[in-house]
Amino acid sequence: MKVTLYKVILTMSTVLWMATGCKDTAITEFGFDGEIAGVLKDREGEKVSGDITSNTLIVRLQGEKDVVTTDIRINGDGSFRNTKLYPQRYKLWVLGPVFYDSDTLEIDLTSNKNVVKDIQVTPFLKMNLPVVRNVTSSEIAINYAISGNEGKTATARELYCSTNPYPTTTTGSGPFFETKKINLGQDSGTVTISGLASNTKYYIRIGALANGSNLYNLSDQIVVTTN
Repeated sequence: MKVTLYKVILTMSTVLWMATGCKDTAITEFGFDGEIAGVLKDREGEKVSGDITSNTLIVRLQGEKDVVTTDIRINGDGSFRNTKLYPQRYKLWVLGPVFYDSDTLEIDLTSNKNVVKDIQVTPFLKMNLPVVRNVTSSEIAINYAISGNEGKTATARELYCSTNPYPTTTTGSGPFFETKKINLGQDSGTVTISGLASNTKYYIRIGALANGSNLYNLSDQIVVTTN
């Protein structure tokens, strides 16, 4: 009986060690704690906005030991981040409605596991930040401007006004948020958003399609509260 009890205690201790110490060892050995972060910017240093809900604009990584790539979505403010990368060397490039100004970048996470790297691109369409012209209890008027780069022109233009942050053409409305989408006929001008609720915070941004592309370039958002 004593021998059996000893075996039970020994077995339980082994299991406990595997569940604690072995777990920590596995994390250290596999080392998925490399990080890359940065901001996507144009040639003038302005942020190039993305959409966290889709793969419209991404940073793609290819590790030297990886068979498949790792995609990092660009946030609405142009930032990107991944904190679960294996510490190895990576090739990096950008996919989306932009001209990428170099073939690939080389990122080395073997010596520095936390790399901050801003990336320069040229968007098909430059989307100026909307500017508020007038605000009432039910309307917001804004000025907007879109311009093409390297021969690109806008074939469709939209304004998004939503109670949900960073709206896009697919945001729509739901039980707890409302989105208004307005088609814009010109590359610049003034547009009035009507039928809004009073004393309500709205997130507004512009989206547009360039010729030859089915992916939207997006402006950063502005936040406006009605009277």
